[in-house]
Amino acid sequence: EAFARTPYARRTPYRVEVPVHLTLAGRVVRGRIDAVYRDPETGAYEIVDWKTSRTRSADPLQLALYRLAWAEQPGLAPEEVAAAFVYVRTGEVARPARLPGRSELEAILLGGAPPEAG
Repeated sequence: EAFARTPYARRTPYRVEVPVHLTLAGRVVRGRIDAVYRDPETGAYEIVDWKTSRTRSADPLQLALYRLAWAEQPGLAPEEVAAAFVYVRTGEVARPARLPGRSELEAILLGGAPPEAG
């Protein structure tokens, strides 16, 4: 099976099906994180979103929202939380190179262009 080839096949999730919500630009955004892994040596967190479709249609904004929601619970900076999509059918792990932070997500929700990173 493709999943068995992923690094997650041999790890136990820290949490699964975690309901989250956060307020962005005056709107409440709700979701459910598929899995959160925690490195036993470093304590670092990684958000994982399982994708079961045949196409690579995952939206990095979804991961960005989940990452921000998870980071705000224990008071971490979003940059301290890794995030990945795992395509279950192929075993592929995709980690976006950069995910937007709070101000960028709020700009997107308000319908504007995200501010330039700098």
